[in-house]
Amino acid sequence: MSIQLDFRTLSLTLMLFSLVFGLGMFAYSREHAKFPGIKTIGVGYFLIGGGCVLLGLRHFIYDFASIVISNIAIIMGVVLIYRGLFNFLGISLRFERWLSPTLVVMLAGVLYFYTFHIPDVNQRIQAFSIAFAAACFIGASGLLQHREIHNRMAAKMLIAMFLLVGAFFIFRLLWSFYEIPPDDFMNAGLLSALAIIAGEFLVILSSFCTIWMASDELQDELSEIARVDPLTGIYNRRAFDECCDIEFSRAQRSGTSFAIIMCDLDHFKKVNDQHGHHIGDEVLRHFAAILKNRIRQHDVVARFGGEEFILLLPNSNTEQGLQVAEQLRAKTAATQITIDGDISLTLSASFGVAHYCAGDSEWSAVLHRADNALYAAKKQGRNRVVDLATANQSLKTDLKLAEQT
Repeated sequence: MSIQLDFRTLSLTLMLFSLVFGLGMFAYSREHAKFPGIKTIGVGYFLIGGGCVLLGLRHFIYDFASIVISNIAIIMGVVLIYRGLFNFLGISLRFERWLSPTLVVMLAGVLYFYTFHIPDVNQRIQAFSIAFAAACFIGASGLLQHREIHNRMAAKMLIAMFLLVGAFFIFRLLWSFYEIPPDDFMNAGLLSALAIIAGEFLVILSSFCTIWMASDELQDELSEIARVDPLTGIYNRRAFDECCDIEFSRAQRSGTSFAIIMCDLDHFKKVNDQHGHHIGDEVLRHFAAILKNRIRQHDVVARFGGEEFILLLPNSNTEQGLQVAEQLRAKTAATQITIDGDISLTLSASFGVAHYCAGDSEWSAVLHRADNALYAAKKQGRNRVVDLATANQSLKTDLKLAEQT
């Protein structure tokens, strides 16, 4: 038994595809309301499906519904698909705001004219092909303006999809000038059947790529959450370790240096004991903001644990690290924090500085030296900046005192 797919059968399959994927988009939009535009894409699928239903009912319903409304619904569906994609990706295309409505209105007028005034199937095919191709090229044009397009495979696939479908309808337009004009659109030939398949291709691929991009964004957010300290909003220890691994490899390759600053809020335990942990949390947030706002764009600041924070300064030596640390110490000491309107606190912090040396086998050696410098700063009375040399001198003094006792 052979199966023949006629125009009505293909229209039915496109309607089913549009319905299923439209419902899927609505469900996804409901579960992930943070993504704009997905519901708009789903409405576009419904319009394409509804247009295909009316198109497949040719000769069974009024011509105005099966010809004019059906084709306009399909074109409006394509318009809503790329408008939803633009909204999803944050694309603003000025000329699209007036071009798309103009395209739909002009197509409606042409279809009405060549249906009721001068009936001409070929003219309707040509007008619809122009409108569909123009809509696809508008979609591709908008996506090409997206600044991150070169880094997203799904967006590249969408551009290719719009261009291929648009090129097909241009070919369909040109071919219509050479073939014998059909008497009935339902028997318009192979290209009309392929036009339905092109619509299926557009619905399936646009849905797939949209969900792909949404999933990538969710994955990026989860990855960022795993790298950020939830209290202070700066990097956590895990993210800092990753940054140090990268900077250590760069330093070994290029011979550059980097500095690490460890800092610790002085007498932080008293803040928690006297005012409670919620005030302590506010203090940590204020201190993290001071650190974040006083460093360079490519520097890294992270919460090391508790009231300890750590900074990575690429392309910096100890002297430069000391300058940064002193600025941060002075800014911290000069900052008065008012919490809940009646609690006023003045903070201070201690800083230890060290830099990468060519003989270091791993970056943790720099961290260890910075930690020793911080320990020395604490021993020397707090609210000060100490480098490795000072830390070593302090340790030697402690050893001598220990030997004497």
